[in-house]
Amino acid sequence: MKLTEQDLLILEFNSYEDYLNSLIDGKSLQYFGDRENLLSLYRTGYRALTKQAFEAQRSFLQVQKDPLTLFSRNLVPKNEFLKELAARERPNRLGLLSTIIYMRYIRKNTEISGYIDYEDGLKRVHHYQQYSNDWRAIFAGEKVLYPTPVDLLYYNGRTGSSRKNNSRNYQILCDPFRGIIFRNTYDRKDIYLDPTSNYYGTNTSRIEVPSDVYEQVVLYDHVVRKNY
Repeated sequence: MKLTEQDLLILEFNSYEDYLNSLIDGKSLQYFGDRENLLSLYRTGYRALTKQAFEAQRSFLQVQKDPLTLFSRNLVPKNEFLKELAARERPNRLGLLSTIIYMRYIRKNTEISGYIDYEDGLKRVHHYQQYSNDWRAIFAGEKVLYPTPVDLLYYNGRTGSSRKNNSRNYQILCDPFRGIIFRNTYDRKDIYLDPTSNYYGTNTSRIEVPSDVYEQVVLYDHVVRKNY
């Protein structure tokens, strides 16, 4: 995707407030009078992007400009889970490590659980894209990450709905003895999910991360050996 001049202009703003202030000129003040009233109007999305749309679009454009840009850069994660994700962001982007996130999250008295292909989720950032992730807000602790119907595995306790999706990095297999297996599409190694086992696959480790936000969080880290 080739970035337009308008796209590059959005990347120049350091904050949403800088973006809004750039929209104010003499003509707009002549019509609306008070500067603060005009800013309040812009924040609603009138002739401007809302803050959520601005942040999501800026994240998307940063990835298009530099695919290895880190959403966690210059942020200090507020809990252990976000610290673990931040530490894994760069190696996942480089394809050296492939992390699968398992989580159980209670939202409005409903459990949402599933498995997330971390690297795949890092690329799903366009605000027009369904189930996109605002990773800057997630790392800042302003939003919560949870499984969605487009992730590897998804279950919604309220509706009883479940989804299973292969990703660019993983093919989902069902074994009669081992249960669900994720097969890495690059080195063809299998990741086993059984928490009672001490073996999770070749070059794969498992850690459970304590969290006050989630009922349970587990990270499966697979060191990728690409065949080329």
